[in-house]
Order: sequence, then C-alpha cells, then structure tokens
Amino acid sequence: MIPPDSRPRRDDATPLLAAAIDIGSNAMRLRIASVGEDGHIKPLFAHREAVRLGADAFSSGVLRDETIARTEEAFDRFRAILNRYPIERLRATGTSALREAANGDRLIARIRKRFGITIEVIPGEEEGRLIHQAIYQRLPDLRKQRVLLIDVGGGSVEITLCVRGTIVALESFRMGTVRLLNLFHAADDPDAFHHLLHEYIAAMRAKVRQEIAGRRIDCCVGTGGNLETMADLAVSLLERDRNNRLDYAALDQLGERLEALSCAERIERLGLRPDRADVIVPAVLVVKSVMELVGDVPLLVPGVGLAEGVLVDLLAPHLADVTTMKRQAIAWAKSMARRFHADSGQARRVRRAARAFFDQLRPLHRLKKRDRLLLQVAAICHEIGMAVRSDGHQRHAAYLIEASPMVGLTGEERRLLARVVRGQRKAFPDRSALAGDFSERDGDRIRKLALLLRLAIAVNKERRDAVERIVCAMDDRGIHVELAGEGDMQLEAWSLNKLSPLCREVFGLPIAAIRLLH
Repeated sequence: MIPPDSRPRRDDATPLLAAAIDIGSNAMRLRIASVGEDGHIKPLFAHREAVRLGADAFSSGVLRDETIARTEEAFDRFRAILNRYPIERLRATGTSALREAANGDRLIARIRKRFGITIEVIPGEEEGRLIHQAIYQRLPDLRKQRVLLIDVGGGSVEITLCVRGTIVALESFRMGTVRLLNLFHAADDPDAFHHLLHEYIAAMRAKVRQEIAGRRIDCCVGTGGNLETMADLAVSLLERDRNNRLDYAALDQLGERLEALSCAERIERLGLRPDRADVIVPAVLVVKSVMELVGDVPLLVPGVGLAEGVLVDLLAPHLADVTTMKRQAIAWAKSMARRFHADSGQARRVRRAARAFFDQLRPLHRLKKRDRLLLQVAAICHEIGMAVRSDGHQRHAAYLIEASPMVGLTGEERRLLARVVRGQRKAFPDRSALAGDFSERDGDRIRKLALLLRLAIAVNKERRDAVERIVCAMDDRGIHVELAGEGDMQLEAWSLNKLSPLCREVFGLPIAAIRLLH
C-alpha cells in the first residue's frame, strides 16, 4: 500500500489500480494498470528512467554516489506520477544490479526513508516466474504449446521452459547485456572479448540443451527492451511486417547489419537510445545462440516484462484467468513435491481432508477463497522437508517453500505459506512471534490455516485411506466431527481430539464430540 499523501482516492465506481516499479540493471520502469471489463490487465501509464545501475554493480561492485543520486531523482519523478492516481497496490522490485551491489542496502534504505517505497530484491528465478505470468496473461493460447521463454536483461538472462502453461525448467544466467558490455570494456582487445563472449554463450547453450532434453519446442517468446528493439528494427531495417514476430533468419540479418555499424552510427542512423545502442549487439548474439537449439520456430515478442508480471501478481484475484493461475499453483506444488520425493498418496489424502475442513468450518474461520488455494498447496508440499531430514522436517519444508519460485502465487503468499507449513507440527504459530513479520490480519490467517492443516494431518495419521468422509457440525458446545471409513480409526480420533484446545483458542470452539462410522 502506498503511504498517505496527496494522491486521489478511489471511489466504488473506479477499478482497482496497481503500480509496479522495476529497478533493472539497464533502466528503471514504472507501470500503472487496472483490470479491464474483459478481466485482463488494462495498461494506464508507462514511464522509463535511463539509470544504469549495472554499470557500477558489474564493474566495481559498488554504486557510486552519483548513481544513487540519479536513482533518487528518478524516484522523485515516479512519486510525482504515482500521486496522480488512486494507487492501492504497489510493488517495487530490484534485480541483478541490486543483488550484487555491496551498498545496495544503502540505496534501498534511502528510497524507503525519502519516498516510503520498499524495494524488494528478488532472485533470478522469481524474475522468471513473474515474466512467465505476464506472457501467459498476454498470450493465453500458448498454454497449449511447448514454449521457451527468453528474457534478456541488463544483468541476467532467464530461460524458462513451459509445457502447457506450466514451468518445467527455469534457469538464470549471469550474462545480461550490461554485464557483457562491462566485459567488453575490461577486455584487452575486441578478439579477446569475442572469445570470452562465445565461452559464456557455450556454457549457457549447454545448460539450455540439457533442460530441453530433446523436447520439441513449438515457439519461443522474447522479453526485455532489447527484444522489443529487435522487433522494431526488423520492420525498419528488414522491411518485415509489424507483427512482433521474429525468426532465426531475421536475427542473423539484424546481427550482421548492427555489427557493421558503430555505436554512434546506431544512434544517428537507426535512432536508438544511447543506452540501447551499446548493448543491442550482444543481446542479438545471446538470443541467436538459444534459437539455434530449437530449430525453425517463431520468436514472439509480446512487449511485456517483469513489471507487467508484478501487475498480474498484484491484480491476480480480479483477473479473468485466475482459475488458470490456481491450476498452475497446484501443478507447480505437485511438481515441487515430486522433486523432493514427498509421499504423493499422503499429500492427496491430506489435501482432500484439508478441503473438507476448510469448507465445513467456514463459519468459524471466515477465510477467503484464495486461502483455500494456499491450504491446498500447503497440504501438497507439507512433507517436502523430509528430503532434507525427517527430524524437524516442517522447518526444512518452510525454507524450501520460501526459497523456491512458485507459479501462481505472489512472493508474499509464498512467505505466508512457508509459515503455515512450519506450523503443521511442534510449536504452533504464536501471535507475538508473527507480529514482527506479518500484519495482524495475516498472522490470524497463518494460525487458522496452520490449524486446518493440522486437522487434515490428524485424520490421516496411519497414512492410509482409513477416513473416507468427514462431516462437521457446530453448536454452542463446540465442533462435532463425524468420520466415516474403514478400520477402527481410533488413532485418527485421538489425534483429532488432541487439537481441541487449539480449536478453542483459534476458532473459539473446542472439538465437542467425534463420532466414528464404519
């Protein structure tokens, strides 16, 4: 939420507005959007500031005072723009340059103090997740295909393999265009630079080839300012149709034409910005090297990026394809559970029981539909920590969830989910302990979801399909639970009854009675 200031207020007739600030290595971008009547992202405003943090971060490892001052000036303009809109949700993200700058924390603290905006430094995998969201929101038909996403940034290159809309592999490479440009300036001569560049590209190609593993790729999607410039140049230089569509032949021709010009000539003859003219050639080489691996397929350039992915996160509950995003979240959770060799049968049983408790105890917990999704993801992933160590596996599972990108969930939801999973056993989440990291409302959500997860685990103690049906009813005495199934179910009933004090504490009612039906 943007801190109080002179900005206008939203009335009931005005759609929810969200803003995203992308603090990249080559530039900074502000995007403002709402949800259109068709349930899709409706862009309202876009602004770019040419502040190249990567020039400092990738050379000396320290942001100069001059660069920090220019960043503050850029945020001055961002704040003036934001104040003109009734923004309700804002997220500012920093990428490679802020990840690597030794004094990045100093810049973040100054921005927070002066403008009330907190910059979240995200890993490359989170970049890939957010860009994936932006692409599939813009091009929903891609969900039927095998797609390779190529994002070329100033500090890193993210390569993401998607099958039917689900991420199956995601790699981040430290070879963005500003980083490569610094490598060029540090090299003794152009030949030495080209030798180093080809070594970097060869290493990236080997990893991408391994991830593709012989799969047929239907198309590629390119994102980032360099890709958008390539699409524009294909029209102006190669006389291609303006359809935001490239191929390997077009990239090859562009590479030859651009390499034949000096940086100054690219600015003067092609009208490129100085901060694009000097990095476009290495960008073309990187994209060409990936395209060589996938054969003669189209390269789509939808004109979206990290900032648009952040907007999808912020506006997710209001978007038309929220059901698809939920499916992605479940699919990614199952993929994560498989990766860490979790018991799939137990995950299925606990998920089914968690849904039953959530739906039937709704008058007590009053949680939202989105929380039902989080509970299901928690149920699927609750035992992934076993792969690290069985003792204290809830702590290991929480760490793995918080450290991993999860498609369909926001970064804040992933953080909340980690605390829910950690609360599945041993110490129950304490209000005072949660207060330091979460709002009172989110702390309450964590406690309720953690208890629902414990209830679901309790009725599956023997790790078999003993309980086939769960029915809950409530009266003044408390919660009445009916378990129907096979066997004596005594262990399940005993485990459930142990949670009665927690139910009284969290839901306001104890478990009054447990009835077993055979």
